Amino acid sequence: MRRNAFWGLCLLLAGGVLLLDNLGYLAFLGVSAWQLIWPVALIGLGVWILVGSKLSPNWESRDIIVGLESAAEAEIQLDYGAGELRVESGAGPAELLNGTFEGGVEHHVQREGNRTKVRIGSSLGVFLPVHWGPHYSRRWHVQLTEQIPIALTVKTGASDCRLDLEHLKVTALHLESGASSTVVTLPANAGYTEVHGSSGAASVSLRIPEGVAARIQTHGGLSSTSVDQHRFPRQGATYISPNY
Repeated sequence: MRRNAFWGLCLLLAGGVLLLDNLGYLAFLGVSAWQLIWPVALIGLGVWILVGSKLSPNWESRDIIVGLESAAEAEIQLDYGAGELRVESGAGPAELLNGTFEGGVEHHVQREGNRTKVRIGSSLGVFLPVHWGPHYSRRWHVQLTEQIPIALTVKTGASDCRLDLEHLKVTALHLESGASSTVVTLPANAGYTEVHGSSGAASVSLRIPEGVAARIQTHGGLSSTSVDQHRFPRQGATYISPNY
């Protein structure tokens, strides 16, 4: 509702400026409609942000449980917008996934033989957030099963993301983050885990448990990289632990 009100306000402001231009009032002032529309739109957006910062959103909380059933492996994709995202182990014995989700959420489950695919995404718009300001905080808390291998994809916007995968059998991890802070603890006993990630104006920290071997390769124009070279000595463009 509030998002619709914002776009309605934008249309009213733009329409009012164009009407004044057509009636000749702006020519009398020596300005054109297009000289005013963007400044007026920015003022309206600023007012909207200030109003939103004073209002505390009442997010609806929803619990989602996906049963393990006969799944021997799973693909899970989390498409998250802005807020706080927590992913960890802790699903029940008969559960593939359970979680608490604040804000609009939708999920799809597809079962193909012994493979289960789950996609969970926000039903809210991502281009303009419903709430901006210090009171804005939407949270997802997701717990996954430790029993079967999981290919996990996480896509986030402006978020605080914490992925504790240490006790999970995540064999593939794909990260796409926007203006976010992401901390990932990688699996300790998954066998082999392949991690790919890309980020915008983001901070990404990957923690590799002690005793786990790794090969690390990074690319980036305006990015800085810090790797513990005592554990992962540099060899050319990569960092490789001696026992990899």
